[in-house]
Amino acid sequence: MLIIKLIRFFTGYVSFSAHGGFCERFVNLCTLNRIPLWNMKRQSDTLFADTTVRGYKSIRQSAHRSGVKLKIVKKHGLPFFMEHNRRRRGILIGLAACVLVVAALSRFVWSISVEGNHKLSKEQVLTVFAENGVKIGALKKRISPEDASYNAARSLPELLWASVNIKGSHIEIVVKERTDAPEFPDTTPCNIVASEDGKIISVQANIGDVQVQAGDLVLKGDLLISGVTKNLDGSENLKSARGNVEAEVNTEIAVGGEPLVFTQTEEKSRCLIYFFGLKIPLGLPLHEEEYFTSESYLSNGELNLPVGIVREHFYYADTEAKLEGVYAQLYNAALYSKAYRDCLSSATLIGESFTSDASSYGFTGRLTLKKDIGSKLEIFVEN
Repeated sequence: MLIIKLIRFFTGYVSFSAHGGFCERFVNLCTLNRIPLWNMKRQSDTLFADTTVRGYKSIRQSAHRSGVKLKIVKKHGLPFFMEHNRRRRGILIGLAACVLVVAALSRFVWSISVEGNHKLSKEQVLTVFAENGVKIGALKKRISPEDASYNAARSLPELLWASVNIKGSHIEIVVKERTDAPEFPDTTPCNIVASEDGKIISVQANIGDVQVQAGDLVLKGDLLISGVTKNLDGSENLKSARGNVEAEVNTEIAVGGEPLVFTQTEEKSRCLIYFFGLKIPLGLPLHEEEYFTSESYLSNGELNLPVGIVREHFYYADTEAKLEGVYAQLYNAALYSKAYRDCLSSATLIGESFTSDASSYGFTGRLTLKKDIGSKLEIFVEN
């Protein structure tokens, strides 16, 4: 049905009315003379219908024999549009140019989506496939889905397989990542020793013999859980000791005390127009090895179109300045806050004390923490 409508649009057709006479005889004569009629409807003694341009030129004999009077209601299709706008060359040229541009751009890749990636980022997958010709702006006929999928799977060890599906001007990349093999516990003979000084709070040994108890003071490197166990007959076994040893430890956080000197920077940037993979620079190139880019594309709300602006930015050192006063305090406070959070990420706070030095803009904190101080130390056996 769509093909028929397209043919009628390009060849043109006429809507007409037939009034008076014998409409049934008129329709029969048109059928006998092989004049096509469609969209026929009757209102009172008037018949409305559509026919081809050639059919309308041949229809007058049938109208005369049946006594009806014909009148053109409307002309449809490209030939009548061209005739009506023959003096408006700009419209015709613009229409032809639009058709040619759309036809040309439909041969290129407009957008790419990635599905099935969990460990790998979308950028990693797109980068590998771009190296194999699958990228925005590429000619579809130059893309080999089989070769691109095979080479991408070889380039990324994390991929089990990949496929490239071309759907119009859109490419869908589907990947399957490898499943990691299960990790087996390390059975290398080892002891658990103290990673830092502290006071034992609790000991729980899953494998091995406990060497300390709650309340004991230990130094860094002291044996906590032994991987050497004795049998009933007096012989010894070497095992991989496992367990948790929680202790009360003291730690200090100190920031500041040294002059804060920072380097002021300035920015250089230039813009490039991105059009279907082609980048058109709008300025002189940056003669720098390291720079970063920011991209913005036209979007229809669901996907980015391959047309937009790419900005290249480079920051370079200009002058040095000394950080003093409230700015130095704020900077050191940020450093102290980060170190404080790092300490509490693997420990529980028991107590703390805090001091500040107005002259050096520094901060000092003494923390008492509850944490696991057990650390594995391999047992070496002499042969």
